[in-house]
Amino acid sequence: MAEENITSPRKGGLSVYGTNVLMNITNSIGALPTKNSSLTSYGENAEKISGEYVNDNLLVDNPTCHACPVACKKEVEVKDGPYKGLHMESVEYEPAWSVGANVGNNDARLVAKMIDLANDFGFDAIEIGHPLSIWMEASEKGYTNGDGKLAWGDPDGMTKAAEMIAKREGLGNVMADGANATAAHFGHPELAMTAKGQGIPAYDPRGMKGMGLGYATSNRGACHLRAYVAAAELGVMPFGSLKVDPLAWKDKGGLVKVFQDIHAFSDSMDLCKFSAFAMGTDEYAQQYSAMVGIPFTSDDVLKTGERIYNLERHYNNLNGFGEGSDVLPKRFTEEASTQPGSVGHVCELDDMLAEYYTARGWNNGVVSEAKLKELEIA
Repeated sequence: MAEENITSPRKGGLSVYGTNVLMNITNSIGALPTKNSSLTSYGENAEKISGEYVNDNLLVDNPTCHACPVACKKEVEVKDGPYKGLHMESVEYEPAWSVGANVGNNDARLVAKMIDLANDFGFDAIEIGHPLSIWMEASEKGYTNGDGKLAWGDPDGMTKAAEMIAKREGLGNVMADGANATAAHFGHPELAMTAKGQGIPAYDPRGMKGMGLGYATSNRGACHLRAYVAAAELGVMPFGSLKVDPLAWKDKGGLVKVFQDIHAFSDSMDLCKFSAFAMGTDEYAQQYSAMVGIPFTSDDVLKTGERIYNLERHYNNLNGFGEGSDVLPKRFTEEASTQPGSVGHVCELDDMLAEYYTARGWNNGVVSEAKLKELEIA
């Protein structure tokens, strides 16, 4: 699978392998958080839960949203083993990471089973892996204090834990409240890989530093979609028009701001994120003008997105997220990667935040009165 396949989704990549085309790519550059982010690569095991493996072993159909040229949905069926007969839609990248590399599981069939359980129980299929991986690391380090142990990749333990969480039974009653509550229960809050209470998705901030800044400054916690600078750090923008070094921190502040503003606008139009692989602010402005019947420019797109992002942040500020709230776990900022591709790197969050706040016109994460007036919010 060549990298250029994802650059032009019509030719392959997302169309052939779905979002899980990213598993091998992210793993290869040392940016795949593994075993509760204690590692930045899953090594050869990443291939066993990748989109390529799913395509060769589990794929049964390629449904898609109406008239979509990307067609990233992948319908799968487990054809052997204890989960034989399981039929479901998609083994998406972030969930496959969450209950795959994140918990030390290299069995794509178990990945499918856990995602299916998450769907049935109404869990966030990304978030569910966090309390599991915290319990696993706590077990490994002897922090469980009589709660029992859960080994990395334990299939019976993982499926049982999912049911415990759904029914709030035993330790599941704590895990149901998320990563922070689980880590605190074991007496080691540092084991929670979260920002503003939300668990990180499948990009390690030591190997993709712009994504780290995006997690920290997302208005809804560690979200990959508020900015999705992964598109630039992995070089999957259209025709390679925007490719940045994932290991460089400099200039990521301005980049993240622009991506957040653009996506705030496209989200308000209810457009798929993958539209940004082929369109930019000019196209979004033309679409908006066609729909509402008023002239709209590329600058208008950026200004509207900036207003949305600042209004969200101002709301957060009013509700207790003040100065110093844009943080990452120390694992990312102090514990250097030991894996190929990002070895020796940490996430220089403070340096990037300084750039970002300057670009935003914020005071250490708080929207200034001048910015509120400039954007006609106050």
